Amino acid sequence: MISAADALTLLDGLRQERDGFARMRELLQAHFEAAVRHDSERVRVAAERITVLTERLDALCSERQQRVLRLTGGATRDAHEALALRLPAKAADLLREQMRELQALVGECKRLNVRNCELVVGQQEIMARVLSSDGQGTYAPA
Repeated sequence: MISAADALTLLDGLRQERDGFARMRELLQAHFEAAVRHDSERVRVAAERITVLTERLDALCSERQQRVLRLTGGATRDAHEALALRLPAKAADLLREQMRELQALVGECKRLNVRNCELVVGQQEIMARVLSSDGQGTYAPA
Protein backbone atom coordinates (compact mmCIF):
# COMPACT_ATOMS: atom_id res chain seq x y z
CA MET A 1 0.00 0.00 0.00
CA ILE A 2 0.99 3.57 -0.63
CA SER A 3 0.91 6.07 2.20
CA ALA A 4 -2.01 8.47 2.42
CA ALA A 5 0.39 11.42 2.17
CA ASP A 6 1.88 10.09 -1.09
CA ALA A 7 -1.58 9.43 -2.51
CA LEU A 8 -2.77 12.92 -1.58
CA THR A 9 0.33 14.52 -3.08
CA LEU A 10 -0.20 12.60 -6.32
CA LEU A 11 -3.89 13.49 -6.50
CA ASP A 12 -3.12 17.15 -5.77
CA GLY A 13 -0.59 17.18 -8.59
CA LEU A 14 -3.18 15.68 -10.94
CA ARG A 15 -5.64 18.38 -9.89
CA GLN A 16 -3.05 21.05 -10.67
CA GLU A 17 -2.44 19.52 -14.10
CA ARG A 18 -6.17 19.31 -14.85
CA ASP A 19 -6.64 22.92 -13.76
CA GLY A 20 -3.68 23.92 -15.93
CA PHE A 21 -5.05 22.18 -19.00
CA ALA A 22 -8.47 23.73 -18.40
CA ARG A 23 -6.72 27.11 -18.40
CA MET A 24 -4.77 26.08 -21.51
CA ARG A 25 -8.06 25.34 -23.26
CA GLU A 26 -9.22 28.89 -22.46
CA LEU A 27 -5.95 30.39 -23.70
CA LEU A 28 -6.06 28.39 -26.93
CA GLN A 29 -9.60 29.60 -27.54
CA ALA A 30 -8.55 33.21 -26.85
CA HIS A 31 -5.61 32.77 -29.23
CA PHE A 32 -7.94 31.43 -31.93
CA GLU A 33 -10.44 34.25 -31.53
CA ALA A 34 -7.65 36.84 -31.68
CA ALA A 35 -6.20 35.21 -34.80
CA VAL A 36 -9.60 35.16 -36.51
CA ARG A 37 -9.93 38.89 -35.79
CA HIS A 38 -6.32 39.53 -36.89
CA ASP A 39 -5.66 41.13 -33.50
CA SER A 40 -1.88 40.75 -33.37
CA GLU A 41 -1.53 42.13 -29.85
CA ARG A 42 -4.03 39.66 -28.39
CA VAL A 43 -2.40 36.84 -30.39
CA ARG A 44 0.99 37.79 -28.94
CA VAL A 45 -0.31 38.00 -25.36
CA ALA A 46 -2.14 34.66 -25.65
CA ALA A 47 0.94 33.01 -27.15
CA GLU A 48 3.13 34.28 -24.31
CA ARG A 49 0.68 32.98 -21.71
CA ILE A 50 0.45 29.65 -23.51
CA THR A 51 4.25 29.37 -23.47
CA VAL A 52 4.49 30.09 -19.75
CA LEU A 53 1.68 27.65 -18.95
CA THR A 54 3.22 24.97 -21.17
CA GLU A 55 6.47 25.20 -19.20
CA ARG A 56 4.54 24.86 -15.93
CA LEU A 57 2.53 21.89 -17.22
CA ASP A 58 5.70 20.17 -18.46
CA ALA A 59 7.19 20.54 -14.97
CA LEU A 60 4.04 19.17 -13.31
CA CYS A 61 3.96 16.20 -15.70
CA SER A 62 7.62 15.41 -15.00
CA GLU A 63 7.00 15.59 -11.26
CA ARG A 64 4.02 13.25 -11.57
CA GLN A 65 5.93 10.77 -13.71
CA GLN A 66 8.83 10.72 -11.28
CA ARG A 67 6.48 10.29 -8.33
CA VAL A 68 4.62 7.44 -10.03
CA LEU A 69 7.88 5.69 -10.92
CA ARG A 70 9.08 6.03 -7.33
CA LEU A 71 5.79 4.76 -5.91
CA THR A 72 5.59 1.81 -8.29
CA GLY A 73 9.18 0.78 -7.85
CA GLY A 74 10.14 1.81 -11.37
CA ALA A 75 7.26 0.32 -13.35
CA THR A 76 7.08 2.10 -16.70
CA ARG A 77 4.44 0.17 -18.60
CA ASP A 78 0.97 1.19 -17.45
CA ALA A 79 2.60 2.88 -14.47
CA HIS A 80 -0.56 4.70 -13.40
CA GLU A 81 -2.55 1.47 -13.43
CA ALA A 82 0.22 -0.27 -11.52
CA LEU A 83 -0.02 2.53 -8.98
CA ALA A 84 -3.82 2.27 -8.82
CA LEU A 85 -3.46 -1.41 -7.93
CA ARG A 86 -1.46 -0.39 -4.84
CA LEU A 87 -4.11 2.03 -3.60
CA PRO A 88 -7.30 1.39 -1.63
CA ALA A 89 -10.28 0.89 -3.96
CA LYS A 90 -11.76 4.40 -3.59
CA ALA A 91 -8.40 6.09 -4.08
CA ALA A 92 -7.67 3.86 -7.08
CA ASP A 93 -11.02 4.76 -8.66
CA LEU A 94 -10.33 8.45 -8.04
CA LEU A 95 -6.88 8.16 -9.62
CA ARG A 96 -8.31 6.43 -12.70
CA GLU A 97 -11.09 9.03 -13.00
CA GLN A 98 -8.66 11.94 -12.67
CA MET A 99 -6.31 10.41 -15.22
CA ARG A 100 -9.20 9.98 -17.69
CA GLU A 101 -10.18 13.63 -17.15
CA LEU A 102 -6.58 14.76 -17.61
CA GLN A 103 -6.16 12.70 -20.77
CA ALA A 104 -9.40 14.13 -22.17
CA LEU A 105 -8.23 17.70 -21.48
CA VAL A 106 -4.82 17.02 -23.01
CA GLY A 107 -6.48 15.57 -26.11
CA GLU A 108 -8.79 18.56 -26.41
CA CYS A 109 -5.89 21.00 -26.04
CA LYS A 110 -3.94 19.14 -28.73
CA ARG A 111 -6.94 19.38 -31.06
CA LEU A 112 -7.35 23.10 -30.37
CA ASN A 113 -3.64 23.69 -30.90
CA VAL A 114 -3.78 21.96 -34.30
CA ARG A 115 -6.83 24.04 -35.21
CA ASN A 116 -5.03 27.25 -34.23
CA CYS A 117 -1.92 26.23 -36.15
CA GLU A 118 -3.94 25.48 -39.28
CA LEU A 119 -5.66 28.87 -39.03
CA VAL A 120 -2.44 30.84 -38.58
CA VAL A 121 -0.61 28.91 -41.33
CA GLY A 122 -3.58 29.42 -43.65
CA GLN A 123 -3.61 33.15 -42.91
CA GLN A 124 0.12 33.32 -43.56
CA GLU A 125 -0.24 31.50 -46.89
CA ILE A 126 -3.00 33.86 -48.00
CA MET A 127 -0.95 36.89 -47.02
CA ALA A 128 2.10 35.54 -48.85
CA ARG A 129 0.02 35.01 -52.01
CA VAL A 130 -1.44 38.50 -51.81
CA LEU A 131 1.93 40.12 -51.21
CA SER A 132 3.74 38.17 -53.90
CA SER A 133 1.00 38.56 -56.47
CA ASP A 134 1.73 40.77 -59.46
CA GLY A 135 -1.80 42.09 -59.20
CA GLN A 136 -3.22 39.60 -61.64
CA GLY A 137 -6.25 37.84 -60.25
CA THR A 138 -6.39 39.36 -56.80
CA TYR A 139 -8.65 42.27 -57.65
CA ALA A 140 -8.96 41.75 -61.38
CA PRO A 141 -12.27 42.68 -63.00
CA ALA A 142 -14.63 39.78 -63.52
